[in-house]
This record gives sequence, structure tokens and C-alpha cells, in this order.
Amino acid sequence: MEYRIIIEDSSLRLGSRIDIETTTFRAVDSQKKQQWELPVGVYRAKDIVRETSALLEAVCLQLGDSAAAESLLRNLQSSLGVSGREAVLPLALIASGDETKRPFLEQAQQIGNTLSSWAREYYLEKSAWLMYGEKALLQLVHRSQCDNHRWTPEVVSILMGPMGSPEIMQLFNEYLHQLILLRDALMPFENWEEVPIMIVEGDQAKGLRFIEPARNRFLTELMVKQMPHKEVVRFAQSFLSPDLSMVGYGFQYRLGMVLPAAIGKPITATKSLLCWHPAHLLPYEKDGGTDSVVFDYAEGDYYSVTRSWISSRTSEQQNNNEASFQNEIDIVPEANEHGRVILKMRLSDGNYDYCVDVGQAMRGHRYIYRPEQIHVSAESTAWPARSAWIEHSASDILGVTGLAAFDDDGVHYISVGGNPLVVWALLGKLFPLNVVVIIDEQADEVEAPHLAGNKLRGLILLNGSYSRQVVTR
Repeated sequence: MEYRIIIEDSSLRLGSRIDIETTTFRAVDSQKKQQWELPVGVYRAKDIVRETSALLEAVCLQLGDSAAAESLLRNLQSSLGVSGREAVLPLALIASGDETKRPFLEQAQQIGNTLSSWAREYYLEKSAWLMYGEKALLQLVHRSQCDNHRWTPEVVSILMGPMGSPEIMQLFNEYLHQLILLRDALMPFENWEEVPIMIVEGDQAKGLRFIEPARNRFLTELMVKQMPHKEVVRFAQSFLSPDLSMVGYGFQYRLGMVLPAAIGKPITATKSLLCWHPAHLLPYEKDGGTDSVVFDYAEGDYYSVTRSWISSRTSEQQNNNEASFQNEIDIVPEANEHGRVILKMRLSDGNYDYCVDVGQAMRGHRYIYRPEQIHVSAESTAWPARSAWIEHSASDILGVTGLAAFDDDGVHYISVGGNPLVVWALLGKLFPLNVVVIIDEQADEVEAPHLAGNKLRGLILLNGSYSRQVVTR
């Protein structure tokens, strides 16, 4: 069955749909449970919150104080917050004014709030008590290393009071830590609630602690550096497909595909996040067959790619015969060498077929400017008024060898005839220098656009006009 993403009247074909069933395989008698573990299986985020509820319920039962749950749950919410004394990841301090970090701040807030809500829901339902029984929870123990998570004063009084004990403290520490790890692991994913997580035998019986080394690297990049896309993908791979050693802009693994979240979305989509898709572009055999693969850029360094220079004369000759592009694009694998796969967008104007590297299109999207991002200052260079813009057809750009660049200064304007998919294809063919995307009638707002980015060449205005997107999964 085909997997398609629908945007208005346009369709992006993206391999074959796969069915994912969330299943937990319990290898031990739940009534004899004494050590906490995450049973082997496939989970989504809410399933993991349900499984960790056993730790919180065990804490309250062993304390003999069910009223303590409210304080413990408030501590969890504070730990998952992005500011405050107990926040493990105080992103609000550094990310609110940083465009590259802001999407992760918003993700951390949304995911943290939702996990806290689910945790309360499962505690009130007494899901672990119904599953394991009171005796098993009273006997539950877990050796949890100290992770330096801060407790609220109320929780300190409870866990270090007369009914508390080192064993109970460790159960609560593990409860906090597992949900913090879950929040951090899901931050790269726009559709984080849908992402299936495979837990296998061995170290993963300790829950999500297997992601700690990769998480530490990811959070270091997030907190102190400009987050490169490759590091976001690396972290996602370590979580979902740790067998992969190479890193590209996305990957396919047993439970689906991970690609930049912008694919199949409006041009204004986030540049930073990923999206999981329940589909495969390459065959994947359950009993071996094709291994997980990395989706990589056709060219590692776009500066070294051949450039085709487009002049205003070329544009004048071809603009009279503007092509009408079809409203379907296929994304297909073109090469597969040692687990490194190059993906191409294929589109047609009825006369010619064009191929564009998906990786370069995603790279071009990360480098675009939008009018609201161009800060006008006294030193800014004003560009010609709209009457002096040089117009180009999309086919001028898509048909060139390598990447298209312009040998004239000034403003170069490219219309896509309202086709959102052509916008993405153009981003894979334009040399990513001073490319500004305007939406709807914003062209009227940039009658005298000011220089963005590098001052060595003219400004490229790409008309990305189209309405909201609808995704079909």
C-alpha cells in the first residue's frame, strides 16, 4: 500500500506503508515482580509512562502514604520543566531568543507537560497495582544510580522522613530519571507521540538508560553550541536504530523512516525537527534481508558541486513558455552503497522529468531566509523596486546541471505557479546563497528588499505561495 503525504491538491509519494503494533512481551510472572524493568516490546511514549507508573505506585505503597503522590507528581512536573530550581534541562534561560534552539524549547515544554499529565492519569488509575498486585509493589526494589535530580522541599521531607528509606529514594529517583530520559529522547520528533520505540533484551531491561551517552552529547550541543542537523539525526538514530554507524539527514529502520519534519509541509515548516513515518522506501525483511540504512546527501559539501550560471537573457528566452508542473512527486532511492542511500525527488512538467537530491533540498530549506528574518539597518543595501526584478521560470532552474547560480546582481524572482512541491524541488537546485522565500502577497511588502546573507551576489526571491497542508498517513 502506498504511503502518501497530501498537501492541498498535491501529492508526495513516499514508499510503502507499514503497520506498527505496539506490543509488550512480558518474560516474567508479573505477580512475582521484584526488580523494575521495561519488558521487551514496542512502545510509544504513553506506554512507557504507563510502565514507569509501577515505580511511583511502589514508592507510595512502601511509604504507606498515598497522599505523598501529589508532592511526588509536582516534583516530576518541575523536573520536566524548562526553568526553575528543579528543572533538569533549563532551556528557557538560553533558548527563548535563539531561532535554532527555540523549537527544542517548545518541544521540551510540550512533551514535559504531556508526560506529567499522563503520569498523573496512570497513578490515579492505579494501573501498576491492577497489573502486578499490591504484594509485588511492596517488594519492588531497584538499584538506581544517583543522577543529581533535585527534589522539592516537600519531597525531601517525605523521602527522608521517618517512613522513607534509601530503597524508596532510589525508586523515586529512577521514576524521575526514566521520564526525563523519555522527554529528552523524543525532543527531536515533531510527531513524538507516534514514534515507536523498540526495547530489546539485555541492557535495555533497565529502561531508557541505554541512550544516556548519546543524550549527553546531544544536550551538550543543544546547550552550548548551534545545533547542527546531523547531531539531531545522530541522537535519533542512537535511540531508534543504534546499529547504524553513519549519519545523514534521515534513516530507515525496522519500525519506519525518520526524515526532516519539513518534508511534505509548508515552506515555513520548522528547520530543526524530524518526523517519523510509518513507511519504508526500501524492502525490509523481518528475517534479515535489508539492514537499516542512512539517507545521505548526494554531495557532502555543496560548495564543491558544479554550478550552472543563469543569466537574465536565458530567462527572457524561456519565460514565454512557462511549464505547468504535475501535482505529484515521487521520492525514490537512487543508490544504495554499504547502507548509504541517496534519495531523489522526481517531478515532471509534462515535457521533461526532473530529479533533485532530497538532501540538498532539505539543506536549502535550512539556509533560506524569510522576509521577517531580514533586519534592515542603516548599512543595509537597498535592492531595485519590483519593476526591475529579473523573472525566471522554475524549469530554468530545475533543468541545469549541478546547482543553479546567477551571473547578474539584482533581484531574481521565481514563481512556482502555486505548486508547493516545486518550491521544495527548487531548494534542491538553487545554490543556497541569499535565497528568500515569500508567501502569498508578501512580494508587495518587499518592494525594496534589503540584502540578506552573503553580499557577494544578488537576491533570489522564491514565491512559496500555497495554503495550509493536510497530511495523510
